[in-house]
Amino acid sequence: MKTKVKVMIAFIAVIVISFTTYNVYKAQKKKMHLSALAIANVEALASYELPEVVITCGAEGGQCWAISGDCSVAWMLRYDDCAFTGYMRDSCHTPCD
Repeated sequence: MKTKVKVMIAFIAVIVISFTTYNVYKAQKKKMHLSALAIANVEALASYELPEVVITCGAEGGQCWAISGDCSVAWMLRYDDCAFTGYMRDSCHTPCD
């Protein structure tokens, strides 16, 4: 009697597992149809563009220049010397040429 119950439980388990596996297979195989509006929304969200950035650097010191040493303008007067880096986070002003 116990063997019959075990066989019956195993048989029901196999049927449930088979049914579940088949439904998962069908769900994955089904093609998804999107409307034209939904496709346009997906494409708009996928094609994110960064805003245009204009970098303005000073020609002789200011933004995009960093301290790179020191220079002497007159006797005993020393100032920081600037070198061009191109990074907007840098800033340096100097009377040196």
